[in-house]
Amino acid sequence: MGEATTRFVERTLCPLGKGSHATPEFEENKSLCGAGILFMLPSLLAQGLLKAKEVFRLPSSHYYGLESVVLTLAFMALARIKNPEQLKQCKPGEIGRLIGLD
Repeated sequence: MGEATTRFVERTLCPLGKGSHATPEFEENKSLCGAGILFMLPSLLAQGLLKAKEVFRLPSSHYYGLESVVLTLAFMALARIKNPEQLKQCKPGEIGRLIGLD
């Protein structure tokens, strides 16, 4: 697990099939790279961003639920990250805190 991992119990239980996906939890941070993206979160939610769970389903034994995947894709677009391959250049802990998982 990475250095920025704070929810290691949930990360450990999901692959074993003993937990469900982690729900995003946003916490107070003093410094977060790309935090300006969070200003768009209320407007994205008002437009129905998370209504995808009414149509699509993911297996419940994964750490990343549908909400987290949709938030990641939306934040990628706002951060001008053109494809998932470019996420390798971002710090995983920073992205995790942006989507509420670390």
